[in-house]
Amino acid sequence: MREQEAAVRPDWDVVWLSDIPWSGLWQRPQQLAVRFPESARILFVEPWTLGHRGTARTTQAAPRVQRISFPFLPLHARSHRLRRAAYALGSSALFTEALFLAQRAAASWLLGRRRGARRVALVQNFMAAPFLEALHPDRVVYDMIDAPLHFAPVPPRLVPRWERLVRRADRVIVTSHALERLAIAAGSKTTVFVGNGVECARFDPNRVTPASLPGDPRMPVLGYVGSLHSWFDVPLIASLARACPEARIVLVGPAHPETAHALEKVAREERNLHWIGPKPYEEIPAIVRAFRVGLIPFRRTPLTEAVNPVKLYEYAAAGVPCVTTRFTDEVEAWGGVARVADRPEEFVAHAKDLLATEPDTPALLEFARRHDWDAIATRFASICLEETA
Repeated sequence: MREQEAAVRPDWDVVWLSDIPWSGLWQRPQQLAVRFPESARILFVEPWTLGHRGTARTTQAAPRVQRISFPFLPLHARSHRLRRAAYALGSSALFTEALFLAQRAAASWLLGRRRGARRVALVQNFMAAPFLEALHPDRVVYDMIDAPLHFAPVPPRLVPRWERLVRRADRVIVTSHALERLAIAAGSKTTVFVGNGVECARFDPNRVTPASLPGDPRMPVLGYVGSLHSWFDVPLIASLARACPEARIVLVGPAHPETAHALEKVAREERNLHWIGPKPYEEIPAIVRAFRVGLIPFRRTPLTEAVNPVKLYEYAAAGVPCVTTRFTDEVEAWGGVARVADRPEEFVAHAKDLLATEPDTPALLEFARRHDWDAIATRFASICLEETA
């Protein structure tokens, strides 16, 4: 019976309302979108973000995926000045209603419906909630990646819009159990857990040659890949650099201006610390393969408590052991692939011990295989495109 239902299932037009641009860090939205069934057509609606080349017309991003840039209130902008301006404008009823009216008008022509196809609005950016109905979706799925009210200050008058989205969605997909509790508290009765993952084959230690990284090549690398923001513990990394003069500390990723300033100061004082900025996703596997130990030096905040870090799986897929702070209770589910530190001195001690210990590569690779994006995307798509709510 299920095979018959699958055979007559209609095609879907997916309006993918992302909170990051397609050309930014290659993360969950892109990994999932390129793995949707061939019968699905996707319009990836990205926020028009400073520092990324946007497009006012639909352009091809990947097979069956087109992208278009759309103006959202930039509450998460890297610039504090722009963020403060967005908060002030978001606090104005007159401005927000005018903005939402314009967005609803624009949303009506975003995607023409194919004959016989159904439409799902897949929301990762809760600021898209005001114009959902203008899309006339057959289903609404909210992929709750982060704690949206903790990522950046949200004007109180906009919080009810997020709460309505949680209640309105036919499915709320969460990436951590902390987000599940948050969604249930906001009124969701349709919450399901689908975590993050990794392209195991792309990081395969038997196929990827380690990259050349800054510093003395005879020194092992303690490395980090990902965004560097307020949650990144710069003093902890400075302590690690001082305590491990025999190793290189290499940080890869874009940094918030304040974090960048702090890192540059540490790099001037600790010559074994190197911040090399963001790199294309195609280069990340070789970079991670050059690590001897992977780092997750996060502060514990309401935001990080809900994080399911992609870098954890990337380190494991490359056969790289990891040391992390206890920034979330989710660390208890990471088995033996990560050493967990409750204090700065423990973080340093674990890093030193991992430098001196041969990694358990088979266990790391097995952990990564259980979280391969292919399997995750299959489950994710089936939840988004199922026939009944």
